[in-house]
Amino acid sequence: MTKAGYGGMAGASRDNSIFTKGKEQDALDKLSLSMIPLSSSALRNARLIKNARMETTVELMHDPVAGSLQMRPDDISDNLTNSTRDRAIIRALAALNSYDVYSLRGSLKRIGVEVEDEKKLDLTDDMKLTLHQYMMAFTRPLVDRIFGYEQAHGHEDINLLLNDPDIARVRDNLRIMSEKTGIPLEEIPRFLASYSDVFLSVAYYRHSFESLGDEIERFMVWIGELQQSRDVKSSPRMVNACRNTEDIVYKLTNSVRERMSRFNKAFHMFWSDINRDSFEQLRKQVEENHDGMGAVLCGLLVKIRNWSYEFPDNTVGSPAKRVTFVMTEIEPGLDKLKMFENEARKAIGLPPIT
Repeated sequence: MTKAGYGGMAGASRDNSIFTKGKEQDALDKLSLSMIPLSSSALRNARLIKNARMETTVELMHDPVAGSLQMRPDDISDNLTNSTRDRAIIRALAALNSYDVYSLRGSLKRIGVEVEDEKKLDLTDDMKLTLHQYMMAFTRPLVDRIFGYEQAHGHEDINLLLNDPDIARVRDNLRIMSEKTGIPLEEIPRFLASYSDVFLSVAYYRHSFESLGDEIERFMVWIGELQQSRDVKSSPRMVNACRNTEDIVYKLTNSVRERMSRFNKAFHMFWSDINRDSFEQLRKQVEENHDGMGAVLCGLLVKIRNWSYEFPDNTVGSPAKRVTFVMTEIEPGLDKLKMFENEARKAIGLPPIT
């Protein structure tokens, strides 16, 4: 497969995954336009995707064998839509930095787009099942804090306590939760739904980040070895490009890890004093970081994924090919990711990375 081009017909995309319904709903870098109120049926059957340079293309067709037909958002022709509104929506969506469902909720409100199916702004059941491994860290302390270890023993999820066949016991559980939290009984279900959504968003970002971990480590070894190449050492421009790339990727990954740790501390503080106000503080802190977390993880994802596709192991490619890839595909846009990361750090009281 060759890399997708622009300005009309394009070659095959580097994304060799099958374009199946719902798959992009869990993605950071893809947005199905089927949920967007567009007048053009051709565009509604398309999707937006991010490339390694964090540019957005409109993918009109995807086939695992034939490849991908893509075009720039500004090159949408009258054959696809003669609606100025359609074009304006596509341009606004193309300017977003991530298409994960959590940052997308706020982004769509800001640009005045209402989706036709709110379920499209939620993770799929498959992804929620994948995230189940993270759920214990968020639900168990809440269960223990409110109900006590003995009563909660054996329960992995607070929903199990509230979906018990014994209706009287469920009512008693709700009453205990209301008394312990100060939240009115009738508002408990909404509180639990909001809590679940907040911790799922943190689990989703954590899972997305950790899924890149091994390849990011391999990349750091790869680019370190590249700098020892005689060809690279002879060119100050190549040396600077490699060093800058290595430095920013290293700082971004450490910073994202630090933000994840900050979220964990925020949950621990909430568990120590569970009430409506402490939850609102927790929710605000997490949700105000959705944009920054989505943007940085989306950028890292597409860059590391494309690098991994091009260099599946550290023996592939000459030094010239490697350094060219760094300078044309990896380094461009890293300063922008660094800016996003610093904005996100500022929002939760962390100093900028330099």
